[in-house]
Amino acid sequence: MKAKILLQIANKTLLWQVGRLGLINMFAAVSKLKQHQQRVTTLMAHREKLLASGAYSLARQKVLEHQVLNHLYVLASLKQQSPCDYFNGNSFNDLAELSCDDFCEIALASDQHAIFALCATRLMAAPEQDNSDYFLALKKQQALPVYTLLSQQLRYWTIPEQKALRATVLEGKESLPQQLKTILFSQPLNDAELQQALAHADFTLVYAALVNCYCQGDNSLSDKLFKVFSSSSEPSQKAQLLQLAGLVDDSRWHEPCALFCKAHPEFCQTVLSHFVYKSALVLVIELMGVAQTQQAAYQAWLTLTDRPLAKAEALTLVSAQNQHHVQAGINLHDAEHVRQALALSKGECVLKGVSFTKAQPEQGLAELAGEIVQRVFAPQFELTLACGLYHTQQTAVQWQKLIAGAQHAA
Repeated sequence: MKAKILLQIANKTLLWQVGRLGLINMFAAVSKLKQHQQRVTTLMAHREKLLASGAYSLARQKVLEHQVLNHLYVLASLKQQSPCDYFNGNSFNDLAELSCDDFCEIALASDQHAIFALCATRLMAAPEQDNSDYFLALKKQQALPVYTLLSQQLRYWTIPEQKALRATVLEGKESLPQQLKTILFSQPLNDAELQQALAHADFTLVYAALVNCYCQGDNSLSDKLFKVFSSSSEPSQKAQLLQLAGLVDDSRWHEPCALFCKAHPEFCQTVLSHFVYKSALVLVIELMGVAQTQQAAYQAWLTLTDRPLAKAEALTLVSAQNQHHVQAGINLHDAEHVRQALALSKGECVLKGVSFTKAQPEQGLAELAGEIVQRVFAPQFELTLACGLYHTQQTAVQWQKLIAGAQHAA
């Protein structure tokens, strides 16, 4: 009897231990899933910060995006059991089997647009129709946001034979999403279309036309830019124009750029980072010596030269309310020595400390990626592809394929 009681106690203890282990395993699994979700959030934040810098290591971007996709794969494989259902109950295999329209429907209904844009390059099927027919079919169905989503991939930037549609847009008779207007005016344009776009009241058309000129290597681009810049009063538009101007070898832009950055320091870093010609480093050094632009100009300096500078005497920043704020200074003599050393190295441009020739950027920048890098490279490609590169951030895999193709062609 005693042995029987002991056996019953042992069995109950064993069952309790098994149940306890089951709970532990369940909680461990749930905890691990939350870790996957947290890693996706953290890695996407790191990626966003990296992309915002405009120029960075291609290898770094590739590692980040690969890690994000690995965590998303695990979460998607659990479908609705996942603590965060990114893909409406679909695994990666399910997404890969969807039609283009069905994939886009799920993507557009989600608030995770950056994640879908990253996954689309690997998982989204191509439409059965060619670009023009598909574009017109979506327009007829009032479903053009689908094509906007597709335009994250450069193959959808070529939409030939749309002269009639461009005419209605120029006349104000047709309303399209901003990205699609940009695509329409990233096609080969005749002189009349170009002049109408440059003189248009819609800045989207104006900027698309100017980028079109840049990608074609238009020698009169700087003059066209000056005309638009002088007639524009919106700071965000002027900032975009100055970014394009920074990619043009014209020192006439240095003074208007300095004046703009002092008046609108919130745009200073992005604008100056596009001034890739070494002659513009004098401008960057000048703005590092001005209190209200110092930090932004220094960040641009790092983007261009990748050379940290020594500290110097503090500067006093006086706000509009006459409030004084003291901030650490930067050794401008150190900056000048770096500038002189870079001037002696081969190549008229510099980005992330790499000297290169604008006509052959692949010889120096093949290991870099980012918006500024893409814009430097853009004129090396066919027109619509070039315009797409200027306007659309590429994933590491997309950019690596493009660079490999450019190097092979060279």
